[in-house]
Amino acid sequence: MITLLNATNRPDNRTSIVSKTYEQFLININIPFQSISLEDIDGNLILDQSIGIKHNEFEKIVDKYIVNAQKIMIIAPEYNGSIPGVLKLFIDALPHKALENKKIALTGVATGRGGNLRGIDHLTGILHYLNANVMPYKLPISLILQHIQENKIVSEPLLNDIQKQIKLFISY
Repeated sequence: MITLLNATNRPDNRTSIVSKTYEQFLININIPFQSISLEDIDGNLILDQSIGIKHNEFEKIVDKYIVNAQKIMIIAPEYNGSIPGVLKLFIDALPHKALENKKIALTGVATGRGGNLRGIDHLTGILHYLNANVMPYKLPISLILQHIQENKIVSEPLLNDIQKQIKLFISY
């Protein structure tokens, strides 16, 4: 099972448009997956868990979407030149070995021209520290606003890049 993680908690975020595109590609090729967005998780649960206050609701989410997933695709927008703080907090709140030996693909999303390269490099370092296996092919999506019309990605080159990453990740 693949988990697709939309790594922001901001409402009406553009990263969810990218995540929905990934979902559609996975549906089209009949690959089982599940999706979760950090905006769907109560931030207080994540914060409490990160400081040791346990919540069954959070632990059920982690079991379903992280522990029981063989692979995880993380779509992370650029916040201040890196990843969203809520993503780092979510990772900090996970059980110590939850990501160990997981295969992970990374996609960065940015309104600027860097495609969140710095953020996905930072995230790679965190994931390597946690003994996760990060796929070398990372997809930085730059200038996202130029690729979207009516809440859909319309850029054929970008759609091809997403499809390529998914195919590589399936065989990873």
